[in-house]
Amino acid sequence: MASTVRSRRLGADLRKLREAKGLKADAVAQDMGFSRPKLSRIESGENKVSLNDLRALLHVYGVDDPAQVDHFVAAAREARKAGWWQRYLDSLPREYADFIELEATAKEIRNFEPIVLPGLLQTPEYAHAVIGANPAILPPADIQSLVKIKLDRSAKLTGDEPPRLWAIIGESAIRQTVGGAAVMLKQLAHLETMTALPHVTIQVLPHSAGAHAGLAGAFVVLQFPSERETDIVCVETQTGTLYMDEPGERTAYGEIFDHLRAAAKNPADSLDLIHQVMKEIKGEGT
Repeated sequence: MASTVRSRRLGADLRKLREAKGLKADAVAQDMGFSRPKLSRIESGENKVSLNDLRALLHVYGVDDPAQVDHFVAAAREARKAGWWQRYLDSLPREYADFIELEATAKEIRNFEPIVLPGLLQTPEYAHAVIGANPAILPPADIQSLVKIKLDRSAKLTGDEPPRLWAIIGESAIRQTVGGAAVMLKQLAHLETMTALPHVTIQVLPHSAGAHAGLAGAFVVLQFPSERETDIVCVETQTGTLYMDEPGERTAYGEIFDHLRAAAKNPADSLDLIHQVMKEIKGEGT
């Protein structure tokens, strides 16, 4: 079974417990009746640990607080669940699959996108144009598969127990006519529809804001249901995705988002600007 980001995070936490106790992997494996490779695969996330083995490992590591044990058990159960994204694991870059998994389990998503509209808010036509504009020459079937993945990601916003999405979008993102006028008009109309959802907030950061806290580029902050599971900051680059969960990193990006939220137009004025851009695309005035 392929490793997932949740199984790797659980394995890393178990390794930290072992190291904090000053225990060698060989000694723990022998005490547990494991082979040394089995323990290594658990700690790397390659093997999903059984609940019996998990409880036994926690006992060896001196973890007996019921709340902490319950946290690890819940994490192990989540790691064993098969999400919709797993059917794409063989064809997706591992970092993108990791992001989809994290996004799918987040309870709150804060997204800043200065140039391109957030993936969760894209229409199929807009997504197709964005993916097709990549310098990498992709066969039509591959483009369609990536568009389908984006649609599957977006479905969570209108499903049961949707996450809270707060998106701050640069004015450039709503003015760039990606895919042509017809595609962009449909995309902007979709943004208007999404703003009606109580769990979706969209703010536009206008050009008039000048220098702002997000000049370094786009990022996503994911918050999870468990209070014991820390936020993760995701920064996409041209060649992969950076994941940051150190306290200082999370604090810095939280402050950046707050500054951007203050600099952006409020949701009502943002919708007015979207309407204005739609009129301009139609040639109805400035």
